[in-house]
Formats: sequence, C-alpha cells, structure tokens
Amino acid sequence: MQNLVNELKALTRYFLFWLIICFIDRFIFIISFFEKIKGSPFMDVVKIFYHGLFLDFSAVAYICAIPFLFYCILSFLPKVKLKRKVLDVYTLIALLVYFGVSFININIYREWGDKISKRAIDAFWASPSGAVASAESTPIFVPIVGIILGIVLGYYLYRYLFKSVWFFNIKKPLPNLMKFLIGIFILFTFIRGGYGRAPLNPSKAYFSEKTFYNHAAVNTQWSLLRDYFTRSTLLRNPYPFYSDDASIASAIKPVFEHNPDSAVQVLTTTRPNVVLIMMESFVGDLVASLGGEQGITPNLEKLIHEGILFDQIYAASDRSDKGMIGILSGFPAQGPESIIKYIPKHENIPAIGEELDSLGYSNSFYHGGQSEFYNFKSYMLTHGIDRVVDQANFGLHEERASWGVYDHVIFNQMIKDFKKEQQPFFSTMFTLINHEPFDLKGQYKFGNDSNPNKFRSTAYYTDSVIFDFIEKAKQESWYKNTLFVLIADHGHRLPTEKWDLSQPNRFHIPLVFFGDVIKKEYRGKVISRIGNQTDLATTLLQQLDASIKRYPWSRDLFNPTTAEVAFYNSKDAFGIITKGQALSFDNVGKSINFQADPSFPKAKSDSLLNIAKAYYQGVYKQFLAY
Repeated sequence: MQNLVNELKALTRYFLFWLIICFIDRFIFIISFFEKIKGSPFMDVVKIFYHGLFLDFSAVAYICAIPFLFYCILSFLPKVKLKRKVLDVYTLIALLVYFGVSFININIYREWGDKISKRAIDAFWASPSGAVASAESTPIFVPIVGIILGIVLGYYLYRYLFKSVWFFNIKKPLPNLMKFLIGIFILFTFIRGGYGRAPLNPSKAYFSEKTFYNHAAVNTQWSLLRDYFTRSTLLRNPYPFYSDDASIASAIKPVFEHNPDSAVQVLTTTRPNVVLIMMESFVGDLVASLGGEQGITPNLEKLIHEGILFDQIYAASDRSDKGMIGILSGFPAQGPESIIKYIPKHENIPAIGEELDSLGYSNSFYHGGQSEFYNFKSYMLTHGIDRVVDQANFGLHEERASWGVYDHVIFNQMIKDFKKEQQPFFSTMFTLINHEPFDLKGQYKFGNDSNPNKFRSTAYYTDSVIFDFIEKAKQESWYKNTLFVLIADHGHRLPTEKWDLSQPNRFHIPLVFFGDVIKKEYRGKVISRIGNQTDLATTLLQQLDASIKRYPWSRDLFNPTTAEVAFYNSKDAFGIITKGQALSFDNVGKSINFQADPSFPKAKSDSLLNIAKAYYQGVYKQFLAY
C-alpha cells in the first residue's frame, strides 16, 4: 500500500506544481492590467483566483494526463525504464508553451480586449507579417524576458518538488492497474469538472459584473484549448435564445419599422461618383465634433462643417474584417465568426458594389496592404469590383510602413487613375497607417513616447492625407459630381485607454458625407440619430435610387422615422444602444456586463436585451444559411 501511496504522491506533486504555475500565470495577467483592479478590495482579487480553480484543475489535469498515461504503460513493462530526463524535457516544453501563450495573451488582450483564441491564431496565419507588425506596438523585450524567467523559475520549482520523488515503486500488475484506474479517475474528474450533465465551460469561472475579473479568472491555456476542440461554430448558433423564427421576427420588428414615404433625398443627383473612405481604427474619441479630443482631426472638422455628420453611429464590431462587411454589405457581425473568412458564404451576401455595377458604375478598391488579407480581394472581385489595387501594384521604391504602402501614396494613385476612370464610378479606399504599430516616417505630431500619442499622430496623418486628397480632387473635372463618404472600420481602445469591449464608446465612430452633390440646405447639418455602421448600405443606395431589397439588416439613416437603436458585437459579448439606455450582455457568463444607466427600469432593460438577443440569433442563423 505504501508503494501505491508513493506513486500517487508523485502525481500529486506534479499536479500541485502545475497548479502553482496557473496561479503565477494569473498573477502576471492581473499585474499586467493592474489599472483595471486598482482601488478594488483585496477580496475581489482573492475571488478571481478562487473562481478560476475549476478551470485551473482541468488545465492541469490535461497537462498531467500525457506523462501519467505514458508512465502507467511503462509500469506494465518491467524491463523498460523511464528515465527522469524524459519528464524533464516534457516539463520544459510544456513550460515554454504555457508561458509563451501567457505573454502573447497579454499583448493580444491589451490590443483586442479579448484573450487569445483560435480567432487570434487564425489571424496570425492569415498574415504573419501583419501580426508581427501589430505586436510592434507593445514592448517585445518584456514578454521575451517574462517567458525566459517563467521557464527558468518554473523548472527550478519543478526540480525542487521532485528531488525526493522516486518512480517505479510498484512491481506487480494488479497494484499498477489500481494506480492507473485511480489516477485516470482523478484526472478525468478534474478535466470534465465533475459528473453533471453539462461539461466544464468558461462561464464556470464567471462571478462578477466586471468583465476583467471574469477574464482574469478564466484559465487562458484551457480556454484556448477549448476553442480548438469545441463543436464548430459553423454547426451551431451561439445565441440560442428563441425557439422559433416567428419569435425572433416579432422581437426585432420595432428595430426595422419605418415610414418609406418619409425618406429624404439630400443629393442633387442619383448618379454621382462615390468615393468611400474606410478609415482604419478611427474611433470617435479622435474627433472633437463627436465629443473627442481637440486638435487631432482638424481637417475632418472642416469637412464636417461643409458636409453632413452623423454623430451617433456605432461600429458593428471590433475588427476590420467585420467592419468591412458591415459597411459594404450591411450585414452585422457574427460574434465568434467572420463571414469574410468563408468564400462560399461571403459570395452569397449582397454588397454595394454589386448594386452599382448593375447600374453601370465602374468600381475599384484601393488598399496599401495585402488585399488577400482576410479574403478582402476575393470579396471585392465577387461583388462587382472591377479593379483591386494593393501594395503589389507599387514598386519597392514607394514609401512603406509595417503593413504596406503609405496612405498618401495610394491617394495620389487614385487621383491619377480617376483622370481616366469611366464615370460614374464607385471607389473604396481602406486606409492603413492608423493601425498598430502606428509607424510614421518623419515627425509624430503628438510625439512617439507612448502608444496613445503615436495613435494620435497616425490619426493626424490620416486626417491630413484624406483632406489633401479631397483638395487635389477639387481640381479634377469629376469632382463636381462626386460624393465622398468617410466612415471608420471599427473603434479602438486608444487614445483614452478607458473603454472596454462592453462599453459603447469603444464602438463610437464618425460617418461623414461630403461633396458638391449634397444639396446646399443640408451642408453643415448634423444628424444626431442613433444608428449603425451597417446602415450605410441602405442609406447610400436609397440616395442613388438603387435596390435595397437584399439588405434586411440595414436601415436608412436619412429617414427620420427610422428607429434610434444600434448594436455592437465582440467575440463573447453583444450590446444594444438606445437614447435612454445602453446594455452589454456577456454570452459566456450569461449576464449583463455593462449598463449605461443602472437606474433605468429593469423591465425596459430586459426588453432591450431581448431585442439584442433576437437580433444576433437572427444574424447568426442567416450566417449559417449562407
């Protein structure tokens, strides 16, 4: 019996060792974002560790299972001996992977507001150079040192705990079988988290209304592993709130109710040229007219005073791939998925370019980076875009940043190309430079001593080159018949660093119409109706007297009877915004993680939340059907 106890002692010590590593990992994560817990009671931190225990146990059991099974098999083969070095090497490799994921996760969480996931790994494989460029916005030295220290200290702790542990104490088959069965039972119990009907999931660690506390409690490595082995998001709807389509339609009906006869025509023509500029990461905090900081976008302010500003517009989601679909196809974001990744699906969704192509427009898309990134190129070419211009069209002598050719180079090329472009034309330009790592050649307007100031500086650059492009366009014959539309692809945590993914301010973006084709009585007008990035498609097509039948999720922002409501979405949460209340719902913890007005009547808040639930269930159902 003593020999059996000695054998299980080795498993227990190895289990304890990895549990300590889990605690260290969580401690590092909390310290890295100390500003999010500063001033909180100490017991809140204790609760983070306590509520994370079940997922920690499961993660540790996964790590221990491989060497334990291998050891048990060898125990039945008395002539074969397992050298300690094999376990040493396994532990070193596991520590490298564990702390590698840990510190990569810190950088991803800082930029995205979400922990590392399959989505982030897929983004890396889609564009390794782009992912490396993004990482350049955070200090790379600290993660490398952290990984090395984690491995060294972790391995030292492992050697210390195992200095008096001996293996192969049991010689007979029956006791070895008992050891195997007991060990497997313990490990399987921890892996599954018990023997109830529902297996362990991240919501087990959720305990607070504060999103960061919940994220800190969830074991990072376990969550990543689950992301890869859970049932495919292409086979299930992650928003199973309503039992039938009729209930969904009934819940979201008020969102899309409007009087078509109240539509307003603000343009002097239904066949203008259209230049759509999608501004990378151009959050509302960059624009003074949206309540943002002064002096970052002075030229956009000039355009606003002569054009039409929509000052209550919110992005569909938090990433470019979803923002592009929201803008050009009027299709909302799909939480853990992105329809542009799947060519057979995105070929079936509508897009502005298709409608204008059928009206005789010549269409083009310009981007300084790789147009193959996230299937941008295939999306454009299958949706009425005749010509895609990206970094491959420019020589090596052109000025380049980490992601590709500078925006001013692209704008200058557009001026040249439009001289010979058949009219009317529709051209989309997706800016690049206001993206991590915020590279600029020359002077940073606000300095480059911090990421917020680098971000302000690249936003200032973007503002200046857009204005310069429009000033040059004024000298061209096509200008008088051109509508310029400026909209952000998504919001950002910078420059304020105070908005989480649960808060609507993170998604607040500018939308500006500008050009001589706007009727004089509408120039300088501010439309303060709450709306979505996805509403641009119907809004623009309505002005061009084009068909809007294929855009059920998009609404006309110029129609005063359009309901004032907006939705926003991230990987694990979604939100709804109205005049009186804004709510965010964590779909993992199944709880509200943000309320703009806690005193708002609960019944009304519940009603709004039900609308948001139906909205995203309906969106995802259509995504699966495409």
